[in-house]
Order: sequence, then C-alpha cells, then structure tokens
Amino acid sequence: YMVLAGFYSAVGKKEKALGTYQEALEIEPENIQAMHAMARFYVDQGNLDDAEKLIAQILEKRANYFPVRMLQGELLAKKRDFPAAIQLFDQLIAEEPGSARAYYFKGLSHFGLGDLRLAKSATAKAVELAPGSIRARLLLAEMYFRERDFDLAEKEAKAILKFQPRNLKARFILGNAYMYQKKTAEARHTFESIIDSAPENPVGYFRLGLLQRTLKQYDAAMGNFEKALSINPNLMDVFTNVILVHAARKEYDQALKRCDSQLQLLDNAPLPSAVINNLKGRLYLAQGNKAAAIESFQTAIKENPNLLPPYYALAKIYLSDKQEQKAIAQYEAVLEVNPKQAQSHMLLGVIYDTQKQYDLSEKHYRAALEINPEFAPAANNLAFILVDQDKNIDEALTLAQKAKEKLPDSPYIMDTLGWVYYKKGLYDLAIGEFSDSLAKIPENAAVIYHLGMAYYKKGEKEKAREQLEKALSIDENFPGSNDAKKVLAEL
Repeated sequence: YMVLAGFYSAVGKKEKALGTYQEALEIEPENIQAMHAMARFYVDQGNLDDAEKLIAQILEKRANYFPVRMLQGELLAKKRDFPAAIQLFDQLIAEEPGSARAYYFKGLSHFGLGDLRLAKSATAKAVELAPGSIRARLLLAEMYFRERDFDLAEKEAKAILKFQPRNLKARFILGNAYMYQKKTAEARHTFESIIDSAPENPVGYFRLGLLQRTLKQYDAAMGNFEKALSINPNLMDVFTNVILVHAARKEYDQALKRCDSQLQLLDNAPLPSAVINNLKGRLYLAQGNKAAAIESFQTAIKENPNLLPPYYALAKIYLSDKQEQKAIAQYEAVLEVNPKQAQSHMLLGVIYDTQKQYDLSEKHYRAALEINPEFAPAANNLAFILVDQDKNIDEALTLAQKAKEKLPDSPYIMDTLGWVYYKKGLYDLAIGEFSDSLAKIPENAAVIYHLGMAYYKKGEKEKAREQLEKALSIDENFPGSNDAKKVLAEL
C-alpha cells in the first residue's frame, strides 16, 4: 500500500494517493513510517493543519525521531514561522552536522526573514554537503541575483545546468543575469532557448520582449509581449509593457484604446482595473489632458485603494498646477461629510508630503490608520517620513513590516523597509529589499541611490559608486541627490 500510494502521488493522482495512505494506516495504525509518509504527503499538498496534527501524534510516540522533526521544521517554514523553524534546524544540525537538508531549509528560512547574509551562509553549506542539490543551488543563485551580484548568479545557474541542462528556472536566472550585465547576445540566446523548450510558458516571451524593449527594438518586443498575452491575458506586467512600447512611440490614442479593450476583456476586475486606469492616467498626462488623467487616477484609487502610484500622480498634478490648497479643501470637505474616509486622509497626507509639511502628513497618515489599521499605503508612507527624519525608527520598522505583509510585491514598500533597515545599520537586509524593489522599478533613481548608500555603509565602495552614478544619470535632482554627490566626491 505504501509503494502504491507513493506511485499515485508521483503520477499526480492525489486523491488515490491519500486513500491508499489511509488504507495502509488502517492495517497498521501505529506504523511510524506510514504516518511520516502521510504527513509528508500533507505538507507537499499544502494541507498544513492535517500535517501538523499527524506530526504531533508521531512526536508523542517518538519525540526525537529526526526525520519527522525535520518535516516539522519544513512545516514551520511553510507557515512562515521562520524564527521557530530556524531554532529547530539549528538543533537538527547540532545532532547531524552533515544534514544538507537541514542547512537548506535553514537558509530558506533566513531568506524568508530577508537576512541574506545568514541565508547565503546556510545555503552555501548545503551545496558544499550536497553539490548535486538543485534546489539549494537555485536558492543560492536567486540570492545572488537578488543582491545584484549577477556574475555569481550566472556562475551558479551554469553549475545547475551542468546537472540539469533543461532546468527552466536556472535558465531564467541565467538569462536575467546576462541581461543585467548587458550581455545582450547571451541573454537573447538564453531566452530563445527557453521559448524553444517551453513554447506555452509566457515568461520566455516576456523576458525576451523586455530585453528587446531596452534595446528599443519595439516591433520585436511588441510581438513577444503579444504572444505572452495570447497565452495568458491576465499578465499585467506584460500588458503594462505593451502600453510602455506604445508610449515610447507616442501612440497615445492607440494605447488608450488598448487599455479600454483590456478592461473589457478582464470584465473590469478591480485589481487589474486599478493598474490599467493608472496607466490611462499616465497616458492622458503625456497628452496634456490633466482632467482626464485626474479622473483615471481617482478611478484607480477607487478600484484598489492599496495602489500607491495614483496617489502620488494626483499630488504631483495638484503641485504642478499650484492647486494644492484647492485639492486640500476638496478632501477636507469630503471628511466633513464622512470622517471615516481613509483614502481622503491618505491623499491629504501625500499632498502635505510633497509640500514637506511632514507634521501634517504624519497627522493624516495616522488618521487613515486609525480608520483602517490594515491600510498598507498609509503605514508605508508614515514609516518613510518617520525614518527619513530619524525619529521613532522602531515604530517605522513595525509599520513598514506590516505594510510588506499586506502588499509583499510592492516595490515602493520594499524601498521603505530597506530604508528602515539602512537606518538601523542592517545593510544586508537593506540591500535585499532595494534589490527586490529595483527588479520591479529598475529606473527609479531614489531606490538606486538608497542601494548605493547601503553598499557605501557596508564598505563596498565600487558597488556604491556604480549605483550612485547611475542614480544621478537618471535624475540629477532626486531627493538625496546632494548626499549622493557628497559621497561620490569622497569615493
């Protein structure tokens, strides 16, 4: 029964696998190996509650049973209880110092906490103990890439491909590492090989399109983006790049029509609708149609109050038109009618932020959080102004971590959390957050400056110079540009 259950699991017949494990346990209810195999099946299927109960039953019978304690650690990591997982893996490593699996999951847990230094150390040990461990090498390559150490990411990806020449994830890492090192021919060849191997995977077309867009090969890029969308029309990163190509060609009317078509295709689903309306606002701004831009940005906020860019876009419009007071009066009037409008407080906070009236912006961000304690944009912005003024840094850390829990993929929240880590002297953690942010918004001068400052404080002067010079080449007057110039003069 155990062999048959393993076979069913391997070929994807999950229901039959579960039933067969249960039959095995009916024959021998106290069989530890059978209980362990079923608990492993539960963990692999994401049924963590049943796994936890079964693991507890096993450990009542054999408290020190190493394989099940290892599984318990994996379960803790899957539940994102990383501190408890790390504590358990440390115990297991003390008992069996040669356990590559324990080192791997310890590294994965540190990675989950954002501590790249300890994550790399543990994962590198796993690779040393088990050079053929593909998942350990993939994790190590991913960490190198996250730190923007593209040369090491390339080397690790190539090492994986020696073991598994068709490993798609390793080829994605390798292609991306080539692209960021400006090894254009190698990147193109790698992405094309991914498309040849997995023609129904949209990511190969997307990455090749991105490479072509950076080279201003817009026709070729558009063809690959369209192919990716034909496979999965819901990929908003891909759709955004289609609109960026139209904008680069100044095809604003065509881009707006495409936005409207996409809204209809996705049936105006709130989250993608917010992204598309934010894009429409940017297109209207490029055309000089501020009234339509304001309407689109307001619609984006209505569809998804957690999307940060439209708040700043609106504030920037009011600031450029010297209509801040009119906007402030408008939002204050809304609050008089309904004081529980967190979004109005958020917009007031952003406007005061742009005016550098930080006491007032702090007041409104706090008011927004009193109304909705889970409102991530307000938590993020409050964290940033606190840490940027070097006050209440521990509170800023709590706020930024809370925002990251709510919106783990927001590059702006990654930047804020990184800046908090920077101010606390946790430079490795800061570099990780800034690198993740730049993976999503690669041309953001402020984030590049933050990354450069983290490298500077860490003592990696060449990397600091590279990032600070890049930030200034994008925008000579971003917030912090004067500090960047001072540090560059020292370097």
